[in-house]
Amino acid sequence: MRSDFMLALQQLADEKGIQIEAVVNALRTAITSAFEDYNSDYDDIDIEIDPETGDSTVYANKTVVEVVTDDVHQISLAEARSYDETMELGEIFQIDITPPNFGRIATQKARQAMQQALRDAERLEVYTHFIEHQGQLLVGRVTRVENRGVFVDLGRGEAIMLSADQVPGEFYRSGQRMRVLLLDVAEGGRGAQLRVSRSHADFVRRLFEREVPEIQNGLVEIAAIARDAGVRTKLAVRSRQEGLDPVGSAVGMRGTRIQNVLRELGQEKVEIILHDDEPRVYVANALSPARVRNVHVDLSDRMADVFVPTDMVSLAIGREGQNARLAARLTGLKITIRDASEPAEAVDVAVPEGSDAGETEPSSTPDPPDPPDAPNPSSDATSTPMAERVGRGALGSGS
Repeated sequence: MRSDFMLALQQLADEKGIQIEAVVNALRTAITSAFEDYNSDYDDIDIEIDPETGDSTVYANKTVVEVVTDDVHQISLAEARSYDETMELGEIFQIDITPPNFGRIATQKARQAMQQALRDAERLEVYTHFIEHQGQLLVGRVTRVENRGVFVDLGRGEAIMLSADQVPGEFYRSGQRMRVLLLDVAEGGRGAQLRVSRSHADFVRRLFEREVPEIQNGLVEIAAIARDAGVRTKLAVRSRQEGLDPVGSAVGMRGTRIQNVLRELGQEKVEIILHDDEPRVYVANALSPARVRNVHVDLSDRMADVFVPTDMVSLAIGREGQNARLAARLTGLKITIRDASEPAEAVDVAVPEGSDAGETEPSSTPDPPDPPDAPNPSSDATSTPMAERVGRGALGSGS
């Protein structure tokens, strides 16, 4: 049966949300501090706390020697053996140096040190808890909205969502429950400093990991994400298992999986495209829903010239350049959209692969075999999107 003293410590630990060992260590630290104020001669001591009564005993650690030259740190072999006949030279002997009435003195002087030690233990406990969840999705409740950010209660700590971490167009109100990405955990003077985000690209990544088992178990990999928070996200996926359709896995049967993600994102559109190790194909896929005729890639300069039909130029570029910008971020290449009807010489660009310098329209490279589930290509190769001819296109929320 536990003593009243230990039950009191357990209650204190429960109130602070920390382990009882942390409370006992805090008490031991407080008693040590009280003793050092009472007697500063001994610098190598141990504190023993009676779990039944709570009484504390102070022991000095002394080295057993033949001849004592330092009364504080040494004890003679003869004196040590008067307490314990098994002691040998060089061993550490603990001797009781508890001052008279130390219990009362310790109680008075240790209270403030105990409170500070408990605060430190509580902060460490909170930091340890959240550092294990950094980069993960958490559910929190908005406590207040201020000019410098939105404060979110995560249960064991309060986090801030700065303006840069908020999604444009979203409105937050006190008491609102929502999912957030725990972006950063830092130690501060007042405890763990928590920063959360809903605009970070990894917020979308974690949503898909939560909804798609194939991503959780590594059969499907999210190769890259490019996001304009609140507006549009492009997600490139690839399969780690032969025969597994990564795009279909992410979308789900009748779009159930992607719809669960979209409900969390509100009005934001999501496009899922097939990653490809061939840069030309990857660039063409990334520019979906625009149809691409040909792509010239210069990997040394990280640049890509993309040739699209005249009626696809505006779609490839997107509103305010968004489609091309997201595709560039997704592929890591600087993408320039070219009208395929203009001669290459007129725009001073490299002639795409498979074209003659004098042609006004770049000819298509020989088509590789279509994947089994791909539609039969048109006999007019120049009017067929490159993404459809050499890779799966994008799927998503009606882009």
